[in-house]
Amino acid sequence: MKMTFFNRMHIMKRYVFLLGVFLTLFSYALSLSAQTSEVKMINAAQFKQLVWNYDKSSSVRLESRLPVIVDFFATWCPPCKRMSPLIDQLQHELRGKVLIYRVDVDKDQVLAQRMGIEAMPTLIFFSKKNTKFPSVGYMGYDELKQTAITKLSLRR
Repeated sequence: MKMTFFNRMHIMKRYVFLLGVFLTLFSYALSLSAQTSEVKMINAAQFKQLVWNYDKSSSVRLESRLPVIVDFFATWCPPCKRMSPLIDQLQHELRGKVLIYRVDVDKDQVLAQRMGIEAMPTLIFFSKKNTKFPSVGYMGYDELKQTAITKLSLRR
C-alpha cells in the first residue's frame, strides 16, 4: 500500500503530539524534583504542622513521616551564611530520607525562644524516635552529614 501525503501528515501529527506529551511530563518531573531539593523557610504555624505541635504535646511528637532538621539562623550571622550552602547540599544529598527547614530567628522570635535558641546557627535534629538533638555553631559539611546520619539513625 502506498503512503499518501495525507497519511504521512496524520502520522507526523501523532509523533508531534506524543513528543509534546513527553516534553510536558518531563518538565513537570523536573519542576517537582527542584521543589523537593530546596530547603523551605517556615514560620511557627508551619513548624507546628510540619515538625512538632508543641501546643498539643510538651514532649516531642514528630508530625512528619521523615526525620527533620530545622536550621535556626539569622540573616546577619556570618557562620549562618557560611553554613547555608552546606545545608542546601545536605538536603540535595539526603532528599527522600530527611526534611530540612529553615527558621529566621529575627522573624519568628517566639518560636526561637520556645525552642531555646540562644545562639546561631542552631540546628535541631528531630528523629523518628521523637527525640530532638540541638547542635549549636558552625560545622563543616562532613561533620554536618555525619551528625545527621548519627542523630537521625539514617542509613548511608
